[in-house]
Amino acid sequence: MDWIDGNTTQNTKLQLRRLRRHFLLFLVAVVVPVLAALWMYKSHVEAVEESRLLASVESHALQQQLAFEQVINVATSHLQRLSLQLSDTMMRPELGLDEGTWKHLAQYGVRRTGSGGLLGSQLDPWWRERFGELFVASSALTQPHLGKEIAAAMALFPAMHAAHQAHPYFQWSYFYSPREDFSSIYPFIAEKELQQATGTQSVDAMLKVVFDAGGTRPVQMMSPNRNPQRENRWTTPYYDAGGKGAMVSLLRPQYVQDEFVGVLGTDVTLRMFAETLKVDMNYLGHALVVDSLGHVLADDAGQVIESKDILKSSNVLPAQLTQIPLASMLAKKKSLQTNGQWHWLVLPLQGSQWHLLVYFSELELEQAKAKQVAGTPFVLLGLLMLLIAAAWAISYFFALPALRLVDFLHRLQGDPQAKTPKVPKAWQPSFSQVAETAQERATYLTEVEGHSEHLEQTVAQRTRELVEANDVLQQTIMQLKTTQKMLVESEKMAALGSLVAGVAHELNTPIGVSVTMGSTLQEKNRELAEQITAQTLRKTVLADYVNVTEQGLQILMRNLEQAAQLVSSFKQVAVDQTSDLRREFDLAELVLQVMQTMGVLYGANRLQSDIPQGLKLDSFPGALVQVLNNLIANAETHAFAEKNAGLVMITARLIDEQTLRLIVSDNGVGIRPEHLDHIFEPFFTTKLGQGGSGLGLNIVYNIVHSVLGGRIEVQSQVGRGSEFTLTLPLCAPERVSSPAEK
Repeated sequence: MDWIDGNTTQNTKLQLRRLRRHFLLFLVAVVVPVLAALWMYKSHVEAVEESRLLASVESHALQQQLAFEQVINVATSHLQRLSLQLSDTMMRPELGLDEGTWKHLAQYGVRRTGSGGLLGSQLDPWWRERFGELFVASSALTQPHLGKEIAAAMALFPAMHAAHQAHPYFQWSYFYSPREDFSSIYPFIAEKELQQATGTQSVDAMLKVVFDAGGTRPVQMMSPNRNPQRENRWTTPYYDAGGKGAMVSLLRPQYVQDEFVGVLGTDVTLRMFAETLKVDMNYLGHALVVDSLGHVLADDAGQVIESKDILKSSNVLPAQLTQIPLASMLAKKKSLQTNGQWHWLVLPLQGSQWHLLVYFSELELEQAKAKQVAGTPFVLLGLLMLLIAAAWAISYFFALPALRLVDFLHRLQGDPQAKTPKVPKAWQPSFSQVAETAQERATYLTEVEGHSEHLEQTVAQRTRELVEANDVLQQTIMQLKTTQKMLVESEKMAALGSLVAGVAHELNTPIGVSVTMGSTLQEKNRELAEQITAQTLRKTVLADYVNVTEQGLQILMRNLEQAAQLVSSFKQVAVDQTSDLRREFDLAELVLQVMQTMGVLYGANRLQSDIPQGLKLDSFPGALVQVLNNLIANAETHAFAEKNAGLVMITARLIDEQTLRLIVSDNGVGIRPEHLDHIFEPFFTTKLGQGGSGLGLNIVYNIVHSVLGGRIEVQSQVGRGSEFTLTLPLCAPERVSSPAEK
C-alpha cells in the first residue's frame, strides 16, 4: 500500500508539472500576439494621425476659402446694386432727387454746378455722413452729360451709406466718369483734406491723383478697349491716396444702353483680409492669399499688416518653395502637392483672380504627428506591464490553485477521504468545502440520475414551445416592419405629390401663355419671311408685324417674369440659415428703413410704427427685414384687396430682459376662422390663380423659428383686421433647428 501511495503522489507531481508547462506556453502564446498587436496599433495610430492632420489642413483651408469668398461676394453684390440704381437713374432722371430735395439741400450749401467739392464741409454732419462728396474738374463744366452724372451720383449715396453701415470693411465707394473729370466718393472727405492727402494744390491735380489710384488707373483698366468682356476686376494692391493704407479695389464698368458711362468701385484694406485669414494654432500649416502676379493680399502671420511695402510671394514663402515657379504652383488646384520637403494646397477664390495657398513642411508634419502620438509608447508600456502583472497574479492566485483543485477533484472521485494539498489561504476554505461535499455529491448524483430523464423530456417540450412562439413573433415583427415601411413611403409620396401639384399648378399658366405667344410670334415671322421672299411686303404689313411682335414680347416677358418670381419663391421655402449676417442693430431704425422701402410701393401714409428708441437686438437683420416685408406685402395683397385704403401698424415692447414682442397688425378684411390653422402651410393661399403662390407666410414662419429663434402667432376677426405677434429673443441663438428637422 505504501508503494501504491508513493506512485500516486509521484504521478500527481508529474501532472502538476505538465499543467504548469502548459500554462506557461499558454501565457507565451497570449503575450507574443498581444505585443505584436500593440506594435501594429502604434504604427496604425501614427498613420491615422497623419491622415487626420492632412484632412484637417484641407478642411481648414476650405473654411478659409469660404470666408474669403463671402467677403468677395458681398463686395460684388454691393457694386451690382449700385450699377442697377445708376442705370435706372440715368435712364429715368425722375428716379433721382427731385427739385424740392435739391432746393432743400441748397440751403445747407449743396451745389449742382461749378467745380471743386459740391457738398462742402459746412454741410450738416447728418447729411454729410449720408451723401459723401462730389468733385468736379474745371474741364468738366462744358460737358453736356455732367448734370445727369451729378444727379445719378447723388442718388447712389443712400445705397453706399447702407452698405458701409452693414459692412464696415468697405473703406471707399465711388463713381468715376469716363472722361476722368468728375468723381463721387463715399464716405465724405473735405476738399482740403483730400488735397493734403494727395499733395496737390488744385482740384484738377487732385483728381488726377485720385483717378490714378496708386497706378491702377481704374477708368482705363475698365474701358471697352481693355475690358471688352465688361467683367468685374480686382486691382493689384496699392497705397490709398486718402491715407487708409494698403488696399485693393473691386471695379465694375458701367454701361447704359451699351454706352460706357463710367466706372463703379469699392476699396477694401488689406488689413481686413488679414483679419479674415486669422492664424489658428489648432491647425497645421501657413496660409496666404496671392494673385497671379505674386502680390500677397493676406497672410495668417500678419506680415502684410506689419510691412510698409506691398509684399510679393517671394518675400513670404520659404526659400525652397520660391524656387518653384508660382504659376506652376497655382496651376495644380484643389489637391495636396509635395516636392519632398514641403507640401502645399492651392484653392481658387471665386469672383477674383486670387488663390488661397496653404503650405507646411515635412518637419512640421512630423512634429505635429509626434505631438499627438507622444503618449502612445507610455500607454503601450503601461499596458504591457499591466498584462505581465495580471499574468503573474492569475498564475499564482488562480491558475495554479485551479490546477491543484482539478487534480484534487480527480482524486476525490476515487477516494472521498483524500487530503487537501498546500494552496494559498484564500483557497483553503474552498478545498475543505469540496472535501466535505464530496460524499454528499456522490449520494446526490444517484438521486439526480433518476430525475434526469424526466427533466430532459420537460426541457424538450419547453424548447419546442419556445421555438413555435419565436416563429410567430418573428412573423409579427416582419409584418410590422413591412407596414411601417409602407406608411413611411405613403407619407413621402403624399408630401411629394402635394409639392409637385402646387408647383405645376402655379407655373402652368405663365409658361402656357409664353408657349402660346412664342408659337404665335414664330408664325408671324414665317409669314413675314414668305412676303419678303415673294417681294410683296408692304409698309402697313411691316408696321402691323412690329406692333404685334411688340405686344407679344411684352406678354411673353410678363409671363416669364411671373414664372421666375414663382421659382424664386419656391427656392426660398427652405430657409438658408447662413444667408444672413449676424450683427447688433437698433430695431426702430430697422423698422423705419423697412417702412421707407415699402412705402414707395404701397404709400408712406399707410405704414405706421410705435417702436421705443434704443431697443437693441443681437440677431439677423436681413432675416427680420424679409419677415416684415412679407407681412406688409401679405396685408396689401389679402387684407386690403377689397378696400381702397388701409393701415399697417408695427409695434414692439419688451416682455423681459431677454425677450420682446413685435406686432404687425392691419385693419383689413381679416382672416376666416377656417383658414387660421392653415395660413402658415406651404402653397396655401386664398388667391390661387390671382397672383398668390401660398409661400409668403410659410417663409415667414420658417425664418422666425429657424433663423431668429422665436415664434409667431396670428389672431384675426373677419372685418376687423389681423394681428401677427412675433416673440423674439434679443440675442438670437447660433442655430435653431427648424420644425421640419424636429
